[in-house]
Amino acid sequence: MARGTADFDGKALRFARLTRPVQGRLLSAAAVAKHLGTSKSRILAYENNASKPDPQRIAELSSLFGIPARELRTKRALADIHGLRCQAGLTVTETAELVGISRSSYTNIERDALLPVRDDGTVRMNLARVFNVSPAVIDRALLRHPAAVARQTELTEHLRVVFRRAHREHAPAVVDVDEPLLQEIAPLLQRPPQVACRLINAELDTYRDLLRDLARVEVDEAYAQNRSVVMRARAAHARIELLIKDAAPTAAKHLTRFLSEAMNVRQWRLMVTLANAGMEGISFASTSRYAPLDDVYALQIRQYVTLLQRGDQSYLAPTENGIATVRANYVRYGRLYPRVPSPTLIHYSAQRRQPRIAARPRPGRPPNEGGAPNLA
Repeated sequence: MARGTADFDGKALRFARLTRPVQGRLLSAAAVAKHLGTSKSRILAYENNASKPDPQRIAELSSLFGIPARELRTKRALADIHGLRCQAGLTVTETAELVGISRSSYTNIERDALLPVRDDGTVRMNLARVFNVSPAVIDRALLRHPAAVARQTELTEHLRVVFRRAHREHAPAVVDVDEPLLQEIAPLLQRPPQVACRLINAELDTYRDLLRDLARVEVDEAYAQNRSVVMRARAAHARIELLIKDAAPTAAKHLTRFLSEAMNVRQWRLMVTLANAGMEGISFASTSRYAPLDDVYALQIRQYVTLLQRGDQSYLAPTENGIATVRANYVRYGRLYPRVPSPTLIHYSAQRRQPRIAARPRPGRPPNEGGAPNLA
């Protein structure tokens, strides 16, 4: 049975040895073994997938043939955090130190796709930096992890139960903090029952908005005055029915993603202040009222804020990415941190909750009316 910690592609090693000259000549298996300080039989075992090298040995092979380590990896290996670590040639302990978390916390990420509960989003960014990949690669690896898929599937089934109540006459379409169902949902969200209760009821509110929209469209269709109105109503009816059908898996996916990337309460308070202030930002000296420097640095890493210099004064301003994050998630953050005042921009004031919680400008209102920054 193959040994080692790496998911290694032996055929890729053999192809590199036969096609990639080293110091002007192709190497035999014995020559490769001499360069690496091992035996010819071990190199042949690698090529035949009878033995698998550890991350350090993969890094040595990569350096010897002058190719990226990922070319010696199987595609499946590159789809998970373990594979990305092995591609980088790092041990668990080394990775944990570089990311800035404990070894047990990193093990939870690799084994169960569980980020630290108190993570402010920088762990994902640090993983991307350490593994030399984009944050999107880390996100995909975490979301596609079998443990994460199982949790999301279980959350989806719980949400189906919650959403079905909204159809049931005389049944309250809310979730109570002491309800047994919520006690099962809270661990899936890695949040206390009180917080999970607020988050799930927010998803339920969005679902009930869809039901109301469906009822209005059915009335429009029934009382349409001409064929074109009927066709528009039917198209809207089909679209809303599809949203209702997919509401549970969609909510589970978005809620899971939101919590995995959520800022801490101090960072969110600062982002709300910056979003309300606009692209001019606020004095950097005043940021200590909202968050310590470590949190400001974390927001910089995530490219939510940027530091501006005007004369001898420094200002902290939101980036377009930071503004987009506030716009897309302010409703969920309002449930996560209810004591933080909501953004007061006109863009947000009259918006109904949408399935993806995407704020849109109010029809007929100029983008900058009332002096609010244009976030479009």
